[in-house]
Amino acid sequence: MTTTHTYKGVVWIDLESPTENEVASLVTRYGLHPLVGEELHTSPSLAKIDMYKDYTLIVLTLPVRTRKDGLYVVVDREVHFVIGKNFLITSRFEAIEQLEYFAKVFEANEILGKEEKIEHAGHIFYYMVKRLYAGMRNDLENIRDAIVSAEDHIFKGEEKNMVKYLSNINRELIDFKQTARIHQDIWASMSVRSEKSLFGTDFEPYIDDIKNDFTHIHELIVNAHELLSDLRDTNDSLLNTKQNEIIKDLTLIAFIFYPLTLIASIFTIPGNNVPLVDKPYGWGAIMLLMIVLSFGIWFFFKKKRWV
Repeated sequence: MTTTHTYKGVVWIDLESPTENEVASLVTRYGLHPLVGEELHTSPSLAKIDMYKDYTLIVLTLPVRTRKDGLYVVVDREVHFVIGKNFLITSRFEAIEQLEYFAKVFEANEILGKEEKIEHAGHIFYYMVKRLYAGMRNDLENIRDAIVSAEDHIFKGEEKNMVKYLSNINRELIDFKQTARIHQDIWASMSVRSEKSLFGTDFEPYIDDIKNDFTHIHELIVNAHELLSDLRDTNDSLLNTKQNEIIKDLTLIAFIFYPLTLIASIFTIPGNNVPLVDKPYGWGAIMLLMIVLSFGIWFFFKKKRWV
């Protein structure tokens, strides 16, 4: 499906699951290299940047947080950008919420403030990436909120349930980091080649601003991972402490009842002249012995500060 947007002489063509004919038409219209047309029509690809004489190809893989089977997961969404002087082509194979939102804003002519203007397609690309990065920051803030929420549950005695919950969040952060890390190389490469680009050194401040946005995203990932790591350590410590307490209680019960079981077994061994068994007060004496022994073991544990 092809959607065309125009703003002050600059054309943005958005392709979603493009057909061969749609791509071939654009290759002919804008004089694109056949390999660029192949990139627009195929997925997945590797994140990269290729600069041609009249346009630049950028492939970005975006981490998107979505809900699946009752759990949040981070999935990859790939977008191909072909940036010319007066045209911008985007190609993707899945719906991307931030791009759809950007399209609505673009149509409403509200991308920039009244004092700003778009001089070429590079500016549209800049605001588009800003919108995509805003979505990534929002996902990371939601992940951080989930981590903070887990903290309350941890200290409410739900340590066991939080093991799986925190592991799922950790998986989200790992996937997010793995997908986003290549962006740094893309922007660094674009800065180095800025003099050779269509927009010259005047566009470099825009690239630097994008790099700053990515740096902020990277810091959010690092901070969230550190907070999660601290919480996992705390949760594991509380869980281990609780398990140790349970084991200690069970051990205490076993130490108390094992001697009692031994005494009961001794006095039930078949034989002649078993002490106390044949006496009228025998049962009471045996019970008293067992009670005294139980309290003796208990006080011994208390003296050793094991309970």
